[in-house]
Amino acid sequence: MGGAAGHMSHPYDLAWVNTGDDLVRFFELAKDVEGTVKIDGVNVSFKVVGEGDNKQFAVDRGSLKMIDIEGVTIDRVEERFPKEGHGMRRMVPNLLNILNEALPSVKSELEAFGMWDDPSRFLNTEYVEGTTNVTAYDKNFLAIHGLNHFYQKVGKVGKAKGVARPGVERPEGVTAPSVEVPYEDRAMESFVKKINAVAQNYGFEVISEAQVRRMEDANIDFSEALAENLTIRISEDREITKSLREWLSEVTNPRYKLIKGTDGKTYNALHRELYYKLVEEGIPVTKLIDQADAQDAIFGAVMVHAVRTLGNVILRASTSDLGDLTSHEGIVLRNKRKFKTANPVKITGEFILGNLGGGFGGGAPPGNRDEEMVELEIEDEEAPPVGPTEGHTVAIVPGAFKPPHLGHVDMVRRYAEGDGVKRADEVIVLISNPLKQQRTIGKDGRPISADDSQRIWELLAGGMPNVTIQRSSMASPIQAAYEYIGPEGPLEPGMHVVLGASRKGDDWKRWQGADKYIKPGVVLEDVELNAVDPSIRSNGEPYSASDFRELLSSLEASIDEIAEFVGSRENAAAVLEILGLGSPMPMEETSSGAGGAVGGFSGPFGQSSPDDILPHEILGKRDNKKKKKKKKKNESVDLSVVDEVFKLLNERGIIS
Repeated sequence: MGGAAGHMSHPYDLAWVNTGDDLVRFFELAKDVEGTVKIDGVNVSFKVVGEGDNKQFAVDRGSLKMIDIEGVTIDRVEERFPKEGHGMRRMVPNLLNILNEALPSVKSELEAFGMWDDPSRFLNTEYVEGTTNVTAYDKNFLAIHGLNHFYQKVGKVGKAKGVARPGVERPEGVTAPSVEVPYEDRAMESFVKKINAVAQNYGFEVISEAQVRRMEDANIDFSEALAENLTIRISEDREITKSLREWLSEVTNPRYKLIKGTDGKTYNALHRELYYKLVEEGIPVTKLIDQADAQDAIFGAVMVHAVRTLGNVILRASTSDLGDLTSHEGIVLRNKRKFKTANPVKITGEFILGNLGGGFGGGAPPGNRDEEMVELEIEDEEAPPVGPTEGHTVAIVPGAFKPPHLGHVDMVRRYAEGDGVKRADEVIVLISNPLKQQRTIGKDGRPISADDSQRIWELLAGGMPNVTIQRSSMASPIQAAYEYIGPEGPLEPGMHVVLGASRKGDDWKRWQGADKYIKPGVVLEDVELNAVDPSIRSNGEPYSASDFRELLSSLEASIDEIAEFVGSRENAAAVLEILGLGSPMPMEETSSGAGGAVGGFSGPFGQSSPDDILPHEILGKRDNKKKKKKKKKNESVDLSVVDEVFKLLNERGIIS
């Protein structure tokens, strides 16, 4: 189940299932919970849109596309699904025709569902057209899973940035797109009956959820399954065999931790095709996975195997009006008290391998899936990926930036352009807000604020395409980045993320372990591979914020030295203004015997250019007590310095 209803959890997705023993406990709890049949179809969500007499049904895939938020009405199907031959283009018009024809007769039921005047509520359904996915059905039907309500959501990245989806307030820690809401069984029974009266004319049937019941004399006992041996080959000449119970007593849940394959690609530890290669085909772990990630790969395979094996025990003891459960995708369970979640949990058993089609290294058993319909199922899926995905790439460049300089800007440019690193579709500059160890400049020790950093960033990189400057409340750059890429951050499953780093002092190593914080389903690119070489100044040294601060506090720095850190003399003047260190003083056109004409040049603030003014005079920090340097014997006089001083005296009216 995907799209508007979101990802339906496997047992190992539950927050409290942290070990193999926790997983066994889940199944012991689950065997006595009443459930419904998990239909193997394509998730479709219907809502009611329009005003007054213009009410009609519409499809909503749950994305932040405006057409979904407004509703895909029958006249907009080809706009939403423009690809010729797209499965939705075949399916949705028929379903909308059925629902719209029955609409007048089901108004009272829709009002009871709270849908009549609230398009943020929708019917969560599963569409089956014969063999839609893996399971072969002998009829076309629409199964209504239940009633859902969208959570409020505002897009934070990419094309959806700033787009708002209305709905109920989202509780803290919840990432699902919607929540199930209760409804009256009688209202649903009446709704299904009335819709069916129309659907049969179109060769369709509409059903509500089919209840699962225990087979007669069936006894659910996991002892035999837990005693079965599981062998995992570590290398060509070494393997480990233990009972499933022994394995589960030792493993911890790796969840969707990202691990690196020997092919250089990134996979999650609960990758089902990885499980197939390790357990079913017996390929050695070291042949598939980097040694550093071997344990997570093994633990993931054990967890998937347990869900498959223990799930089969429950499915083989269950049946329904739609037949035995082994012929369906599985069972949907709901029990907030036992499972500590209001969301449904699915037990799939053997089906966990049923929809594999190629993938990790090839060779996985192909399903008989209609590939067009597979595309529909995963189009807006929020589940963690089952393999590498090529999605929107976001580069995160965090820092306190006290202050920003061209070295920082060049790093952003390289990620934006893909200059020697993975190109990002969007670069986010995250400015952290340190509470201690304030960086200061100038004689009086003025601290550089996050506001200063943001203004300088906007000056230096504000015009770069696909670059966004953001502030973070976090004190450290690492905290800021982890908050952004974590479960509550704005990234969507399927996206790729690059954490900005340089090779200066092995800066990239600070991101080791970042995979522990990343949102499930977001792909973390190899940080070392995408670290940038530091940009070099004219003196052969890398750009440094500490060097820049020292320069800004110096009494002897030239305007050209400051400009080297920010790109131009005009930028230097603007930075001095931002930092409160003064601004270029107006210069009247005068002449002098030694310096010639000194023309006023209009800078970015409508003031004279600082070209001919000593920086420490701009800063207002001239040290009158500064000791003169003794001229070495036979040392020639630098006439440019004399000229600069002469112009300064001229400007101040001391000479004319």
